[in-house]
Amino acid sequence: MAPAPMRRFWIFPLAAALCFASAGCLFGHHANINPLAGVNSAQPDKDLFDKAMSDLAKGKFTVSRLLLQTLINSYPDSEYLARAKLAIADSWFREGGTEGLAQAEAEYRDFITFFPTMKEAQEAQLKIAEIHFRQLQKPDRDNSEAVAAEQDLRTFLINYPDGPMAKQAREMLRQVDEVLAEGEFRIASFYMLRDEFRAAQSRLEDLLEKYPLYSRGDEATAMLAHSYLVTSSRYAWAVKYEFNPLMKKLMQDNESNDRALAEKYYERLIERYPLSPEVKPAEKELAALHAPIPKPSPQAVAFNRRELASRTEPTRFERWTGMFRGRPITELDRADKVGNPPLGAPSNTAPMTAQAELAQLTGASSAGAPGAAAGGPSAASGALQLQSVGSGGFQDPNSVVTPTATEATDVNSDSQNVTASVVNDPIPGAPKIPSGNLTPDELDRLQHEQLLADEVHRSVPFPHSIKLNRRQRAVLEKFEKRVPGAQAAKPPAAKPAPPPSPGL
Repeated sequence: MAPAPMRRFWIFPLAAALCFASAGCLFGHHANINPLAGVNSAQPDKDLFDKAMSDLAKGKFTVSRLLLQTLINSYPDSEYLARAKLAIADSWFREGGTEGLAQAEAEYRDFITFFPTMKEAQEAQLKIAEIHFRQLQKPDRDNSEAVAAEQDLRTFLINYPDGPMAKQAREMLRQVDEVLAEGEFRIASFYMLRDEFRAAQSRLEDLLEKYPLYSRGDEATAMLAHSYLVTSSRYAWAVKYEFNPLMKKLMQDNESNDRALAEKYYERLIERYPLSPEVKPAEKELAALHAPIPKPSPQAVAFNRRELASRTEPTRFERWTGMFRGRPITELDRADKVGNPPLGAPSNTAPMTAQAELAQLTGASSAGAPGAAAGGPSAASGALQLQSVGSGGFQDPNSVVTPTATEATDVNSDSQNVTASVVNDPIPGAPKIPSGNLTPDELDRLQHEQLLADEVHRSVPFPHSIKLNRRQRAVLEKFEKRVPGAQAAKPPAAKPAPPPSPGL
């Protein structure tokens, strides 16, 4: 029989073992709680998800995707299914690279398709835009990534105008618009150097309508007004030596139309950019044209001051290394930090005034309608309609088709007359075809006059008193051959040479 002290020796290890075994009961054991599932469980799908998220945090992207895909395939009804699909997209996004970002975009779009009403759909849509935003190129390079980023950002702001990430999306959209606008401005400047005024005017008008927050909008407006002033002066010069009545009438119409447009854009420059250095030359031009000089509103001055204060310049190191980079550092830094970028496509109506544009940019025109305040089309236009995400809808503005005017011609076989119902051509001097019965000869004559008016409008005459290079001389000869009566624009040999055209 063992002594009493020896028996007490075995009691202490047994008590220690019991204490350690009951430690979980003493201190309390709590299972890991997933924020998306919100349940306390220890199921196999939860183990797979936790393991995958741990590997993702460690940078093991391939292993993490394999575990997440196993979870999706093995447990299609799991409460972690949505989070697993989003985590797969996040793994591709964090891995980066061209292939990784392409895979991430596809996964994010799948997530939005299958779970459009979840709050994580906002994050997925913004990540799609950020994928293209990361791959932005300089304005003189391929702009496909910038166009895709602009479309995705507009989609986000239309579907989630009041979301927690809307502010970030607006800032990104302003930067993307700055890059696209800079590319358009450089193309227009190239056309101006080559005296292709109509091509430059078309580019500049689209630029000012699509990107009202462009940091060089004052320069673009001044260039557009100057181009119309030059074309007006050239038509005024050519009218003096034109003897064909029809040609003279067309040139006079173009001269008056371009002069009115020059005045309009000079006034727009003063009203929209009152603190710009281009204002003083614009006032001088308006005074020379005997046109009234507008006075900018206090709201325009305050907003323009905020625009100038929000812009930044790249650092010296970024300027030195800019030529070796593909990313548009200068444009991203120079973009405005204030104002609501437009969300809708440009309308086919006349350009809005500077006051209306300022009201849209500052959001003062429509309180409680984020889409309209941001420059989108109004509800009456029917071009875009906001759709609630909670009602189960995700709207893509690029899928909305806006109806346009068409031209139709009906032939009456009994009377052999032609009924024309067409939209009036905005070309100055072009004849307006009425909606009525026209004979084939009358319709042919009117169409010929329209073609002639279009040719005169596009082919701005070159003054003969200036020295023309080979390209300009070829264009002039082409104009004289294609347009009847253009030969009469040359002054007679007995008369002295005309003075040079102003503004050249």
